[in-house]
Amino acid sequence: MTLHSDQKGEGKDWSTESSEAVQSRLKQLGPSFTFEELWELHKRSVGKSRPSGKGSMTLRKKGMILGYVVIVCAILLSGIGLYSPSIGAALQKVFFIDLFYKNVRGGIDSGLYQIEKQNLGTTTDVSVTDQDIRLTVAEVFYDGIQFVVNYQVDYPKKQKIKEEDAAVYYNYKFKDAHPTMIGTHAFTITGDHTFIGTTVFNTEPLPENARLHIEIRRIGTTDGNWDVTVPVSLDKTKPLTKIVRPQTAGTYEHKKFIVNQITFTPVGTQLVIETDEELSFLLEDDLETRFDNAGGMGGKGEVRRNFGLPSEVNPKPPYVILVVGDATNEPLNTLRQREEYADYTGPGSLPVTLKGNKGGTITITDVQFLEDSTVVYYEASDAANQKPFLILEDSSGERLTSQKNDVRTSRDSFAYKVEYPKLPSSRFTFELVVNEYSQEPKEPVKVKIPIDWE
Repeated sequence: MTLHSDQKGEGKDWSTESSEAVQSRLKQLGPSFTFEELWELHKRSVGKSRPSGKGSMTLRKKGMILGYVVIVCAILLSGIGLYSPSIGAALQKVFFIDLFYKNVRGGIDSGLYQIEKQNLGTTTDVSVTDQDIRLTVAEVFYDGIQFVVNYQVDYPKKQKIKEEDAAVYYNYKFKDAHPTMIGTHAFTITGDHTFIGTTVFNTEPLPENARLHIEIRRIGTTDGNWDVTVPVSLDKTKPLTKIVRPQTAGTYEHKKFIVNQITFTPVGTQLVIETDEELSFLLEDDLETRFDNAGGMGGKGEVRRNFGLPSEVNPKPPYVILVVGDATNEPLNTLRQREEYADYTGPGSLPVTLKGNKGGTITITDVQFLEDSTVVYYEASDAANQKPFLILEDSSGERLTSQKNDVRTSRDSFAYKVEYPKLPSSRFTFELVVNEYSQEPKEPVKVKIPIDWE
């Protein structure tokens, strides 16, 4: 159900496209290799190096590594229909973003949690019913970079909905605008008669007071008409947004680029870079904390790269560092993976130190078993090891990857916490996967960009 724009700016409807085709297209937008490719390589290497007696490997679906998964085009919402305060009030109790992340799993920047934490969304209370199916728009969010639309679908006369019923097919149209958009969505069945959906997409700049019209002609397996219209408003996010226009020029291996703009919104960060070259762009703060990568888009000499928020321990860094490299600099065939293991048998088995990348280390300092998750605390010896590929293998042999991105907890050290699914027992194995290259990539160029927060 991903929508793209052609060169004339007309929306193309990919809503009936297979998931395999969608993934194929998304790979074209990402780095030279994906998380899934790394995982497959890791599984093959584990079969050779892992001691016998362990169970088979299972991947808890994680988005593309470095966040190149980006978040979709097109979206649902508000328009014609019936006004229902009772429905809107009930939907406000649904944690849409939390369910969205549980569906797409880890690997995606978690800044969207700020929508609920800071009450940044706009409630719509708009419903439209056709073919005995009611679609209700609960909330819309926009920060100039991302759209988020939360909605619920009810089948009041259906005995019990199935997986094939929990889907929405749509096309979009902006009045007086044809932006490029890309993103993703997720649906969650919440009862015998209902499911909720969240659609998130990145977009090019839109004119003020824009309105997004969504054509919805199919829900689940039923054809009908649930067209809705969404107002685009920056009223809540603009006062919390900081825009910097550094106009900083640089080169990497004779490839030129200019940093035109950095935008800090309440849920994320965006770089706008002028270049015609194939370059990779990462972002760090003054403490060398790497920003979570959230994908992007580009064309016609301009690249937009999206990142997460600054870290909680350093929310307003005095400067950021743009890390520039060659987008084709790290071919997968030069990559080898090494595994390090340590058993967890209780608090007395910690701390434990594992060998990381380039002589560095990862020291696991604590584990907390919460009601619905497991939180691991660790400290890296240096910036290069600050976000390791750490897997937990439970007593059944199943390997679990993190549910959310690692969160830095100290300004003075590379101390982090990372959340995993709930484990069936308090005995498990840490597995650290270390990427090593037979031919080391070329050193990136680092560009310091001051930020005046006043």
